[in-house]
Amino acid sequence: MKYFVYNHHDFWQYPMGGSSLLEADVVFMWSDWPFAKEIAKLHLLGKKVIVYEHGFGAMFDYELNGREPIADGYLVLGQESKDSLVRAGVDPRKILITGNPIYDDIKKTKHKGKEALFVPLHWVKDLRMYNQSLYEQLRGAYPEYSWTVKLTDKMGRLFAERIWYNEVDSNILEDIKDRLPEYDIVFTPRPSTFESFARLMGIPVYVVDKEESYKASGDPERIPMDNTYLEIGEKIPKEIPIDMDKYIKRPSVKLDIILDWVKKL
Repeated sequence: MKYFVYNHHDFWQYPMGGSSLLEADVVFMWSDWPFAKEIAKLHLLGKKVIVYEHGFGAMFDYELNGREPIADGYLVLGQESKDSLVRAGVDPRKILITGNPIYDDIKKTKHKGKEALFVPLHWVKDLRMYNQSLYEQLRGAYPEYSWTVKLTDKMGRLFAERIWYNEVDSNILEDIKDRLPEYDIVFTPRPSTFESFARLMGIPVYVVDKEESYKASGDPERIPMDNTYLEIGEKIPKEIPIDMDKYIKRPSVKLDIILDWVKKL
């Protein structure tokens, strides 16, 4: 079976296939609802369209934000993503739990030092002032930590003494796996893909804006989890454990199994 891949921030961790879009029997895409016209053309050409989960919690978008599922099938990270798609109306037979090879070799380690990482929020609007304010509050409330800020080219500029910077389309996931174990604690206004790596590594993650003060009416909802919330200034509590096995299948499914499943759709 020939296939073509639209990669997104390197989250497709299988071989790219080597076929052109016209040659391909199946097209793997990172989403479907923003590309309804393109998918309709692909269907007219007799091609199957399969959406892979392009970031932690991405498949919850259909259920929580009313997106219309129009692909022929969905590759999801774990059982929670599958359950959410089913609640959104997707036939369970069109969903395959695959995990992702990027997560397979992550191991838990002990983190008892004082290296803190602040992960600002990348949102649908400019939040530079919001993120800067949170960082200053955290640094002032917990001076016992040495602080670093995690930035990407998708975020606005933030002033800090130490910055860990990535461009999202430049091998960012491998860099996260390599460097994240250097840190002992993570603070963020809202967890996302980055924090899924931290949790698998055993690094405690604290969410510092339970009320989601950054949101405006109509802003998208994101994956609900039993996060450990922190009111800035209070004593840092023990992290609430999260069963990540429900969210990320490990080890991941091999590509030949995925392609065999696609043939049967």
